[in-house]
Amino acid sequence: MENSKRFRFPKTTVVVLTFLYIIIILLTHFLFNKGNAKECAQQLLLIQCLGLIVQLFLNYWNFRSQSKIVILATLFISSMILLSVISSFFSFRMLCEVYPI
Repeated sequence: MENSKRFRFPKTTVVVLTFLYIIIILLTHFLFNKGNAKECAQQLLLIQCLGLIVQLFLNYWNFRSQSKIVILATLFISSMILLSVISSFFSFRMLCEVYPI
């Protein structure tokens, strides 16, 4: 019974990061997927969905692992993925201007 409660906080944090990731994807879809920036938003959504697949894999790997280093590594990787998604969300207009389709 102790193994299921071991490293509960980092494992829960990775799941919370996944939910934040899904919220960012939905916000991107509803805020940017209209008008003249639709093509750029479609590419951003594609990259975000690929990142979500990696995030879900990290969640699976995190919950199956009992090693502290693996759990902390998945937490670090998940937070870096979320940081990149948040930064691309807030700099969306600049990214579309610099890298036009």
